[in-house]
Amino acid sequence: MRQSLVVPNSVTVRSARQFAAILSAEYDAEGDLDLELSALNEVDLAFIEILYSARDQWARAGRDLRLAHPAGDAVAALLERAGFLTDITPQDLEFWFHGDLPQ
Repeated sequence: MRQSLVVPNSVTVRSARQFAAILSAEYDAEGDLDLELSALNEVDLAFIEILYSARDQWARAGRDLRLAHPAGDAVAALLERAGFLTDITPQDLEFWFHGDLPQ
């Protein structure tokens, strides 16, 4: 069963523990999960790290974690600044941008 989760407007090192706990509870629900990032406007590397870890965890369990829509400007800018878009893998391109790198 596929669930949807609206990500809070801020996921930074200060709120990382709470966001990770929310994702953990969703994982325990044993379904696939779509993340809605439309409210997210403050983000740092803690968010990226949590999602990379969660993607791996879901994949190892044969489940699907994805973004409901391609990552917005705040996330795309962070990925760019942190070097994640340099030589981006097809899997990461699909996850973050649904296959189309932003211009």
